[in-house]
Amino acid sequence: MMAQYLALKAEAGDCLLFYRMGDFFELFFDDAKIASAVLDIALTARGEHEGEKIPMCGVPAHAAVGYLQRLIKAGHRVAIADQTESPAEAKKRGGSKALVARAIVRVVTAGTLTEEALLDARAANWCVAIGETAGGIAVAAADVSTGRFELVETDAGGLPAELARLGAAEVIAAEGGTVEEYATSIRPKSEFDSTAAEARLKRVYGVATLDGFGQLSRAGLAAAGGLVAYLEHTAKGALPFLRPPRVASAAQTMAIDAATRESLELTQTQTGQRKGSLLDSVDRTVTGAGARLLAGDIGAPLMDKATIDARLDLVQRLHDDGGLRESLRGTLRSLPDIGRALGRIAAGRGSPRDLGQLRDGLDGAWLLAERLFPFISPVRPEPVEGRDLGEVRETRSSTTPDQVRGRTDVKRPLLDQLVPRLQGHGALIDLYKRALVPMPPIDAADGGYIAEGYDSALDDLRDVGAGGRRAIAALEAEYRARTGATALKIRHNGVLGYHVEVPAKAADPLMAADSGFTHRQTLAGVVRFNAPELHELAMKVTQAGSHALAAEAAHLEDLTAAALDSREAIAATADALARLDVSAGLAERAAEGGWARPHLADHACFDIIGGRHPVVEDAVRRTGERFVANDCGLSESNRLWLVTGPNMGGKSTFLRQNALIAVLAQAGSYVPATSATLGLVDRLFSRVGASDNLARGRSTFMVEMVETAAILAQATPQSFVILDEVGRGTSTYDGLAIAWAVVEAIHEDNRCRCLFATHYHELTRLAERCDALTLHHVRAREWKGDLVLLHEVADGPADRSYGLAVARLAGLPPATIARAKAVLAKLEAGRAKTGGLAAGLDDLPLFAAAVEAEEDECDAIRAEVEALDVDALTPRDALDILYRLKTLACSG
Repeated sequence: MMAQYLALKAEAGDCLLFYRMGDFFELFFDDAKIASAVLDIALTARGEHEGEKIPMCGVPAHAAVGYLQRLIKAGHRVAIADQTESPAEAKKRGGSKALVARAIVRVVTAGTLTEEALLDARAANWCVAIGETAGGIAVAAADVSTGRFELVETDAGGLPAELARLGAAEVIAAEGGTVEEYATSIRPKSEFDSTAAEARLKRVYGVATLDGFGQLSRAGLAAAGGLVAYLEHTAKGALPFLRPPRVASAAQTMAIDAATRESLELTQTQTGQRKGSLLDSVDRTVTGAGARLLAGDIGAPLMDKATIDARLDLVQRLHDDGGLRESLRGTLRSLPDIGRALGRIAAGRGSPRDLGQLRDGLDGAWLLAERLFPFISPVRPEPVEGRDLGEVRETRSSTTPDQVRGRTDVKRPLLDQLVPRLQGHGALIDLYKRALVPMPPIDAADGGYIAEGYDSALDDLRDVGAGGRRAIAALEAEYRARTGATALKIRHNGVLGYHVEVPAKAADPLMAADSGFTHRQTLAGVVRFNAPELHELAMKVTQAGSHALAAEAAHLEDLTAAALDSREAIAATADALARLDVSAGLAERAAEGGWARPHLADHACFDIIGGRHPVVEDAVRRTGERFVANDCGLSESNRLWLVTGPNMGGKSTFLRQNALIAVLAQAGSYVPATSATLGLVDRLFSRVGASDNLARGRSTFMVEMVETAAILAQATPQSFVILDEVGRGTSTYDGLAIAWAVVEAIHEDNRCRCLFATHYHELTRLAERCDALTLHHVRAREWKGDLVLLHEVADGPADRSYGLAVARLAGLPPATIARAKAVLAKLEAGRAKTGGLAAGLDDLPLFAAAVEAEEDECDAIRAEVEALDVDALTPRDALDILYRLKTLACSG
C-alpha cells in the first residue's frame, strides 16, 4: 500500500494528498503534520518506513468538504486520490490480497472550486493565467463555478491593475518568465506556448479557427492556453465548463491601479473586509449572481457611453416604477443560482439537487419573462404557447423596433435584449418537471430523485422492492411468533446483508438443528442468524434495489447530458437574471438614498451638485446626524482645485466622494448627488492617506512618491486625480517644494481634472500663475475656544489650518498645547520677518535662518534654567531669576 501511496504522492507534487482508505481520506508523512496542525486533528502513526514510524492523520470522507475548505483557506492545494474500483472488483481482479486501485481524480485549488460550501455566493472566484510573449502581456481569467472566461490585453505597467481588478483566488504563470512574482502557482513553460495554445483552444471549443472569438494576440493565446492546460491538469482531463472567451482591451474600462482601489475601498476595505466598502454600501441585490456581477461592474467601470446609458435607462425604468421593481426583486429572490449549479454539473460534480435548481430557476425565469413582456418595445417576442417546444417566436414587421420608436441609430433597450434570454428552455423545464421529484437529494448514491411515473420499469422495480420490504416485515412477525423471541428483529448491514438478530439470552431456540435458522455471528449481547425464506426475500429486495439505483443513475446521466447540451443558453439566462438583479438593486439603492441619474458629456467636465460620500453618509445617518453635501465643478478653465482647511474638516471625504461618483456613474449606477454631469474618465488615481510597504523596503514617504510618480506618468486630460497631502512625509521644505512642483506638473503637463488637498498654504500663491487652478477650502470656526468643523466646501483659501484646535480635540495635554502655541507664535514672527514662505521659494533659506535664530533664543533660556542650583536659591534670588527669564522670553 505504501508503494502505491508514494507513487501517487510523487504525482501530486507539492499538493497535500488525500488518500482514500474506506470511509476516510488519510494523509501521511509531512502532509499529515501540516494537515493536523491546520485542521487541529490528532496526529497518529501507522507502521514504519525506512525504520521510522509514519506520521498519519485522516478525515471522514463524508465530511471532507469542510476540511478542504480550511486547507484551501490556509493556502494549500489538495490532490484527491480516490478508489477507482470496489474491494470486490479488486478481489476478482487479483485475489483476496489484491490492493484496491487508486488514482488522483482531482486537484483542489483556490481558483478551481465549484462546491457550494467552498465558495462565497456573492463573490466571483477567478483563476488567472498571465501570458507573456515578446509582443506583450495578456491575462486570461476563468470562474469555473459559472464558466465565465475573459481575456484582456495589457502590458507590464497595466498588469498589476488588472490583477487587482480581478482579485484572483489563484494566479498562474510560466516558469522563468518576468511575471513570476505575481503568480501563486508556477507551471511548465510548454503549457504557455502560443502555438500549442491555439491548437488546445480549437480542440476545447471544437472549431477550426479562433476568428470567431475576436483578435487574439500571441500573448492572449499563451494566457488562454496556459489557463486551459492548468484547468485540465487540476480536473485530470475533465475540463470544467468554459464559455467562449470574451476578448477585451484594458482601454474598454476605466483604468484603476491597485493603490487607487485600495485607497477608495471599492470592493473591500483596506483591512480586506467587504463590509464598509463602496460595494457593500451600494449592494441591494437579492441573488448571489447579481452580487457577483455588481462587484465586477464597480471594479471595471465602462468607457463606452452607449453601453453605460443602456444600463442607466434600465435602472431609471425600475427606479421610476416602484411596483415593477418590487415585483421583479421578489421573483428574483426566490430563484436558485443556476449559473453555479450549471458549473457543478459541467465539472462532473453535479447532483440531482443541481438539476432541480436548473428546473426551478429556468421555470422562474420563464414566468418572469412573461411578466416583463408588457414593459418592452412594441415589437417584441410573444408569450409562447406549447412550452415543450422551448422556443420563442418573434413577431416581425417590415420596420425594425428602433424605426417604430423613431430611433434608427440606437440599439435595442437593454430590457428588450434581456427578456428573450429568459425563455427558450421549455423542453428542458418540462423534462425536469416530469423526471425529478420536487426536492431532489444532494447525494445520488441512495437514489430517490427520479419521480414516480417517469419510468414505468423503474416504478415496477420500486414496487418489487417495497413489496419485498413489506414481506420481510411480515416475516419478522412470523419469526417472533414461531420462536417466542419478542425482541427478534430483521436487520441489514453491508457485510451480512439481511439477517435475524436476537438477544443472546433468547438465542437458544434458534440454535437448535431443526429451527430452520443458520448461525452467522455472535457479538456481545446479540446473536445473528440467516434463514432460507429471508435469504430468498432479501435477494428479491436487493436485486430490485440495485436495478432501481442503476436505472436512476442512467436517467441522471441523460438529464445531465440534456443540461450540458443547453449550457450556453442556460448561462445566457443566468447572465440575464444577474443583470436584472443588478439594475433593480441599483434602482432600489437610488430610491432609498435620493440618488440622481448621472449625465455623460462628450467633453472633460465634472459638475456635481450636492455630492455625497455613500459609505460615510450611511455611517453618519446611523448616528442620527446629517451628512453635509458639497458641490464640485471642474471644467477646462477650472480643472484643478486646491483645497485647504483643517484636519478632520472633510477634505479627504470630499476628494473620495467625487472619485466614487465617477466610478458609480461609469458602472451604470445612479450617484449620490442632486445632479451630476461628467465627461468619461479614462484613468482614475487616488493618492490619499499614509501607508508603507516594508516588505518591499518602502517607507511611507517612498510609497507616496511612487504612487505620485505613477500619476504624473500616466494621467491624461481625460483622467480624474485626487491627491491629499503630497509631500507631508518629509521635511517641511522638501515637502513644500515637491508639492509645488507636482501641482505645476498636473496643471501644465497632465492637464487632467484634479482635486488637490494640502496644508501647505504657500501653494495658494500658485493661483496667480496657473490659470486653471482655483482655491477652495473646507469651512471651520472657533467658538468659545472650541473648533467647530462645518464640513462645507467654500471658495477661496482657508484662513488658517486650526491644527492646534484639532490637537486639543484629540486630547493632547494642555501643557503640550501651550508649548505648541508659543512655538507657533515664534515661527509666525519669523515668517513675518522674511515675508513668509509664500514670498517665493528663494526665501526658504531666510526663513530657515529666522527659525534657527528663534531656536537659539530658546536654547539661551534652556541654558539659564539648567545652570540654576535650586537648593541654594533664596526666595529673593528665585524672584529675580523669574523676572530675567521672562525678559529673555519676551525679547523675541
